[in-house]
Amino acid sequence: MLKDRLTGAVVGAAIGDALGTLVEEMDRDTVKKAYGGPIIGFRKPSPISVCPYLKKGQYSHETQVFLMALETYAERGFFDEAFYVEKLVEWLKDEKSHRYPAGSHLNAALSYAAGLEPSEARVKASDIDGAIPGAAAGLFRWDNSFDAYQEGSLIASLTHSDEVVCDVAGLIAVAFSEVVGGRVILETLEDKLGFVEILREFSRTEMVRAYLDLLIPAVRKGISLDDAVITLGNGSFAPEAFSLSLFIFLSNWNSFRKAVLSAVNSYGDFGGDTDAVAFIVGGLCGSYHGIHAVPQDWLDCLENNRYLHLIVEKLIDKIRA
Repeated sequence: MLKDRLTGAVVGAAIGDALGTLVEEMDRDTVKKAYGGPIIGFRKPSPISVCPYLKKGQYSHETQVFLMALETYAERGFFDEAFYVEKLVEWLKDEKSHRYPAGSHLNAALSYAAGLEPSEARVKASDIDGAIPGAAAGLFRWDNSFDAYQEGSLIASLTHSDEVVCDVAGLIAVAFSEVVGGRVILETLEDKLGFVEILREFSRTEMVRAYLDLLIPAVRKGISLDDAVITLGNGSFAPEAFSLSLFIFLSNWNSFRKAVLSAVNSYGDFGGDTDAVAFIVGGLCGSYHGIHAVPQDWLDCLENNRYLHLIVEKLIDKIRA
């Protein structure tokens, strides 16, 4: 069961990222111009997308940075800060591997490559990209949400100095730990609100708690996706993207395909950080149902699918060691 959920988390997140990248920063009219309508599956990126150089089924920098953190756990058996920083610097130098790279991670890596200490290398940015690697902590610490929060926040703090980003990274870790650990049931409205309340109790910043407070009535009322985008926001500001991701996951928890496509097509009238939102939704929904809930046609299309399974095998070996 653990292997099934961990694999579902990793593959589901990568699929969400790959699909969401197709329409990142596009508004509804631009998506229609580029693809003829909402995204319903894998296809080659449009020439007017932010990623025209990617191939069908390739994911972006969100998954790349997440995998660096996950590989650190899988290779070291704990979160080795120096090892993770080394991976960031190696990624910086390998320009051919960059996928629409996040400026904040690259700037931090540049500082580390120049020999700066963490206190000097961290960037002051509030983007959700800075929080996403925290998911790796949630997977490794699947049995302890308290440790997951601490390590998720730590991972973000190596590249970002913003306390809101670090808080969201910790909450992402908690969310994944709770779901992978089987401590979350979403059959009823009370179950869903209870999950949000757990996250709220872990939060350490008023800003993030304020967004979770907006999420609660949105989930209770069952508002539409468009209304959720207006209420919670869908931009790159970490609390926005995280709260919208939770809304979509909780609203579509029983269908991996529906949940991911809702996240991918959450661009609204002004465009949004759809790949980050779909990364979180795909990872959480994959965690909840396991890898067998992921559509085979999407599995067949996703790049590095075999490697993603392999990294989970290595991660489990370290978890059981």
